[in-house]
Amino acid sequence: MQNSKKSLFLIVFLIIVFHAKIFATASGVQISGNPGLLINEEGTKLENFTGRITGTIRLNRIPVATGFGLEAGKEDSDFAYGFYGFADYYAIDLQLKNTWNFYSGFGAEASFLTTDFKNWGITAGARFFAGMNWLFWDNFMELYIQQNVVPGYAKNLSDSDSKGVFILSLPFDAGIRFHF
Repeated sequence: MQNSKKSLFLIVFLIIVFHAKIFATASGVQISGNPGLLINEEGTKLENFTGRITGTIRLNRIPVATGFGLEAGKEDSDFAYGFYGFADYYAIDLQLKNTWNFYSGFGAEASFLTTDFKNWGITAGARFFAGMNWLFWDNFMELYIQQNVVPGYAKNLSDSDSKGVFILSLPFDAGIRFHF
């Protein structure tokens, strides 16, 4: 069983590495602050605030960016941590001035979080974003900031009686990418 886990990890790792080499035009890292408003029968309140660190890849042939990383923070008055991923499509990418650009688009994101490895929850939603980036050193290095609006749905996977709740997340991202 141990060898199969190692083999699976190696296969996934190789797919990610070769995928990035063949299709990526840029890869980097971003950090995010993610406040979330829970919306239910009792009303709307700020119940979530998490931080994220994400590895990102922006593709060359189609205007798409993806990222996978770690998320941790306050989730319904508990400390939760887990995995996070997103995929974005750049619908608008305008040059404002020389190396300063504005972009906007839509996508999807999902988080799998736990408080103690017994209680797992999922949050998933559509993602609408707008941001600006600056390119330096002959377009090799990209610095960017991005504001997202994510209407989503959160559910506790460990409790079959748990009702899901709607959540409005407003993540703010800042990152750096290096173009190949």
